[in-house]
This record gives sequence, C-alpha cells and structure tokens, in this order.
Amino acid sequence: MNEPRPNRDLRSLARVPALVVAVSWSVGLAAAVVIAPSQTWLGAAALALAIPCLMLVIAIRPAVLALAVMAALLGAGRAEFPAPDPHAASRALVAAGQTATITGRVADDSRSTGGGSEVLVEPVHILVGDAEVVDVGNLIVRWRGPVEAGYNDQLTATGKLALPRDLPSFDRRAYLSQRHAYLELDASSINVTNAASGLAALPTWLRTHYTAAVDASLPSPHAAVLLGVVLGVRHGIPPELQQALIATGLIHLLVLSGLKVAVFARIVQGALRPLLGRYATLPALCLIGIYALTGGATPAAIRAAAMGGMAIAAASLGRPTHVWTSLATTAAAMLAWRPELAWDVGFQLSFAGTAAIILLTPSIERRLGVLPRVLREPFAVTCAAQIGTLPMMAADFHVLSPVGPIANALALPILPVIVAAGLALGPLALVPEVARLAAIPLAGLLAYLEQVAYLLARVPAAVFPVVRFPPWAGLAYYAGLGVVIAAARVDRRHRARALAAAVGAPALIAATALAMWANAPPQVSVLAVGNGQALLFRSAHGAILVDGGASPTRLNDELGQILPPWQTALDTVAITAPGLGHVAGFAGLDRTTRTVVIPGTQLTGSAWRTAAFEAVARGARIVRAQAGDILNTAGFRLEVLSPEPGARGDEVGAGYLALRVVGPTGRSFCDLSDLDVDAQTVAASRLPGPCTYLLLPGAGRSRPSPELDRATAGAQLIASLASGRLARGLPPTVLRTDQEGTITLPM
Repeated sequence: MNEPRPNRDLRSLARVPALVVAVSWSVGLAAAVVIAPSQTWLGAAALALAIPCLMLVIAIRPAVLALAVMAALLGAGRAEFPAPDPHAASRALVAAGQTATITGRVADDSRSTGGGSEVLVEPVHILVGDAEVVDVGNLIVRWRGPVEAGYNDQLTATGKLALPRDLPSFDRRAYLSQRHAYLELDASSINVTNAASGLAALPTWLRTHYTAAVDASLPSPHAAVLLGVVLGVRHGIPPELQQALIATGLIHLLVLSGLKVAVFARIVQGALRPLLGRYATLPALCLIGIYALTGGATPAAIRAAAMGGMAIAAASLGRPTHVWTSLATTAAAMLAWRPELAWDVGFQLSFAGTAAIILLTPSIERRLGVLPRVLREPFAVTCAAQIGTLPMMAADFHVLSPVGPIANALALPILPVIVAAGLALGPLALVPEVARLAAIPLAGLLAYLEQVAYLLARVPAAVFPVVRFPPWAGLAYYAGLGVVIAAARVDRRHRARALAAAVGAPALIAATALAMWANAPPQVSVLAVGNGQALLFRSAHGAILVDGGASPTRLNDELGQILPPWQTALDTVAITAPGLGHVAGFAGLDRTTRTVVIPGTQLTGSAWRTAAFEAVARGARIVRAQAGDILNTAGFRLEVLSPEPGARGDEVGAGYLALRVVGPTGRSFCDLSDLDVDAQTVAASRLPGPCTYLLLPGAGRSRPSPELDRATAGAQLIASLASGRLARGLPPTVLRTDQEGTITLPM
C-alpha cells in the first residue's frame, strides 16, 4: 500500500534541511523588518518562543518542521535586535532644518544620485553653531561635485540638516531608519580629511585607478559605459543613452550583477588553475570577493560572489552543490548581516530574478528551438527574469519593456567579451599606447551595445509606463505564477485542479483587495498632479473633489488609482479659485457630479465657467458658497470659511473659497491655500475648531498668516509642490507631494 502523499512531501523536505531553515529564517526576518520594525518586545517574544521549538525537535518528525519554526522566530528576533535608541528619531527631528558641521566615518560606499553623490556617515561630532548635537543616529550626506568619499574615509561636511527625502513609490525613511539614519545633510562643502588605509581601502583604490585607466584609453561615452558594465559605476552616462537603456531593459548592464561576477569567476579560475592547480581555490575566492567589493558591494554582486564561492569551494572539496540551498543560504546570511536589505530593491530583484531564471529558463529555452543557440539562451534567460521580477519593475521603476528579451538576446552574447576585455584594459594602461590600441575593438563592441539600445528604444510600444502598481496586484501575480509553475510539475490527474487554483488564487486576492478598496475608511488624498492642486475626500458614502490641478491626464490617472473602477461619479466638485492650476484638470473629466461648489463672488476668467457649465450639462447643480455656509455631502461636513459676503472676486486671494472639511472621526482638513494674508486672518477667526491637516498657501512657497499659524498650531502641514523649495521657517515635518507623490491621510 502506497504511503500518503503528504508524508512523502514532508520527508522530501527533510532531505534539504539547510534550504528549509534558511528560507524560514529569511521569511521571519523580512516580515519583522517590513511589518513591525524596531519592536524590541516582539523580538524578545520571538526569542523566548524559539526555545520550546528547539525542544519540539525531539518529539516532532520530521524534525525540520520544528527547526523551520525556530529559524523563523530567531530571524524575527535578529530583525528587532540590537534595539535602536528610541529617542534618536525625536532628537533628529529637533535638529532638522539647522545648519551644521559634521565630522565622521564613511560607513558604506557612495552612490550616485541626481547628478551628485550620497553616502552613509557615522558621525563623531555634529556642531550646530557652538553647540554639539549628540545621539541623533547616522547621517546621509549628499553633495554635488567631483569629491569622492570611499568606505572608511574620514570626512568633514557643512550643510543643512533635513529629514530624509521620501519617494512616491518607496518608504525611504523606513528603510534608512533600519540603518539608524534619521537625518540628511545637504552639504555645501565637503572634504575628505583622512583617506582609509589598509585592506579596507583596497576596493576604493582599485576603483579609482581603474576609472582613470579607462578614461585615458576610451573616449566618452564609451568610457562611461565600460565603467558601468565592468564595475557598475554610472558616472557620465548621457541622459538620452540612460533612458534608452531603461526603455529596452538593458539598464541592468550598468549594475554589477551576478552575471558579471560569474564571468569574472570563470576568468580568474581559467587564469589561476594552470598556475596553481588545486591550490587555486583560495586565491580565486579572494579575487572574486575583491571584485564584488570594488564594484560597490551591491546585493546582486554579493549574492553572486557568495554563491559562486560556495560552488568553487564545493568543487575543490569534491562535494555536490544544490542551487536552491546556495541561494537560500546566501539570502539568509545577507539578511543576518544587514536586516534592512529586506527593503532594498536590488536585493529583491536579484533573488527573485535568480529564482525565476533557475525555474523557468529550461522550459522557455525548449520552446525556442527555431532560434540559434547564441540567441536562444540569453532570450530565454531574459524572459524568465522579466517574468519573475515584473511586479517589482512595475512598482519600483514604473516601466515594462516588451523589447527587453530581444535587446538582451542581442547584447548578452558579447557581454563576457566586453567584461574580459575591459578588465584587461586596467593592467594594459601601464603602457598607454598599447591600451589605446587594444581599446579600439572594445570601443566597437560598446558602440554596438549603445546602438542596440538607441534603435530598439525607438520601436513603437518599446516601453509601457506604469503609473502605480499596488501591492495586492503583485501578490495576486506571484500567487498565480507560483501555482502555474507547480501545475507543470504535478501529474496530469491533479493538473486541472492546479490550473483552477492558478485562476482562483489571484481572483480571490483581487476580490478581497477590491472589497477593501470599496470599503476603505474615510480619507483625504492630496493628489500629485504636478503644478496646481487637487484634493480628493473619499468615504463609503461617496467622494468629493476639490480643484483639479493643471493636467487632465494627471488628474484622471490619480483618480483612477484611488477610486474603484465602478465609482464613476463624484458627489461634489469644489472650485476654490479660477486659476489654471485649479481648473485646467477638469477639461475632459469624464466623471459626472451632483453638485459643483464655487465661491459666492464674481470670479474672473473663463476656464472655471467652462468646467462648471460642462458639469451642469451632465446634471449637476451649482452652489455659490460664502463664509458661514455648511454643506453635508459624501459623509463629510464642509464648513465654508471664505469668501466674506461682498468680497470682490477680481482681487487675487480675496474672494476665493476656503474650506474646513470634517470627517466622520472628527479629523479635519483645512484648505485656505488660495487666500491672501488678510483673507487668511479673517478666515482664521471663523475656524469653529482645530485643523488636523493644513494645506499651505502657495503650494508651500508661502507661510500662513500669523493669525492662521496660531489658530492651526499642531496641524500637519502639507505642500502640493511640483518642485522647488518651501518657504523659509517652515518645519521639516511638512509633507510634500513632489517627494512623496500622492499623500493619503485618514479622516
């Protein structure tokens, strides 16, 4: 009689205990980092529960199940310990906005950002005037210019302290808090006072000298492209070429990826084995590690170096390797070293892409028999990587590239040649004439790579922009993909049920997400519509749109992301001012509305009239509102604070609409952003209660009047900036749409 299938499955897991334990550790650690960071009580509880699990190893068979639970609990404990200083963030908040001079040690390799560089610094001294600031955590130092700061360098910098810049699609502040960094310093001056020495300085020294050798041997932009291909250094890439590489899915060529580390490992082994024989293993491992560090120690490079090192070591010992165990063990070790890597996009892409390549490449390649082998393998590898990383590419980079597999099939076959020739260019630079001569064919290969990117980027539908990719869509995607992969590996009797699950699992996730979407709690969204402003108040009873920004496309995109697909009507539209930054977005708005609220004054201009007349043509009614009016709509109470009766609409900022919107929970949003200073003062006296949130005047480029400032003390300030700087004197806690995208707040 056959043994039940579940028991066979459990026993098969027992054959790879390292894989199960490593995956459990990684899942527990990553969940703690992302869901409940800096909760020491949770870490203590996890460590306490891990002890009984160790006891269960004796009683439970297979013991790997108890080991897996124990590993997950220990991973959660590692994520929460060591405990950060609980008051460092609040002390950093007090220091934000002040000019400081800092000295400290560089704790990581620098990264290029927006024409400049940034680096993590462990400060030794922070001076604000004559006073020293202590215990505010690490700093992110940003600067522009030719100065280079390497790992373990000592530096001095002067600039303005600020809270870390958030990003529309990434909670950067939460990520940096995992590295105990709560402040950024925008440096106006920076100086490396003491360069690192010893082995710690070797990667930086190699990178600097190799960069100089390449620049002396190749013209621009070929030199910049080669530095990106060989070391992942992305300085000097022309913007149009970088955009073409992104559009064709070739931007990964400018990152020190696992493929390049594998090429380097083969070159090193091929060079050392004839000379050292079986003693070549240790030098090869050292050189691979140095290469990964020289390229900036990216997660992809570290992963590839670790996996390649394990494969080389196992081969020298005559032991077999298991690719899934190597991959899981590497991920577990990297997360144990730096738990904040769970947030890192590069870490996520590297492991998801590698797993997809291992799983999917053979089956894809079998179906591409018509292609020559030189194109078949890179095409299949790229297709597999894109399938495995599609949600991450959509969510983090906001693009999908259908021509990516074609571009990679044309580019990847010559990548090993470029890497090998590029590495050889370093020692050849000792004889400049020889290096320049050897660089001629290399320049031809680099020009070919650039032309592939330029030409394919011009193909129609080469790239699809993705405005926003919600997490639930990624979860549904991976659920369906996982079941499809599993269905291909089960016998035919169970394949129909597996394929049904492949449809049912994403459908269930999507239905749950849509139900939560439809019944979301009351909230206000300050929409990122570029120039101008737009506010969306939404509850289970309906939606209110206050202003429409300057771009119909941006407004429609933002509304489509926030409102459920079936909610095509708005309960109320309010126009607070006649400027194009308030009403131009209404052009072509295909949503009906019941009520249009406008100021009870004689406004000038025609754009707002057109928007109002189009709404009336669809059945809306016009409400002219004045100070003291109260409107109840969509579950919110709209308290009108301006204009005053008799105010003139042709005076900018005097006769415009100001609102205090109160939600069901009592939270309130105050929009007096269009009023001039005098009108703000009058409206402030009419406030019937506090403001939980306040939209700043002039998109944040103006300060509220002193009376309004006092009346709204303690409110969360919000700026609907498209770009630029805030007015002087505003606190660093201002939420900005240019940094965070659409800002959604509970009401």
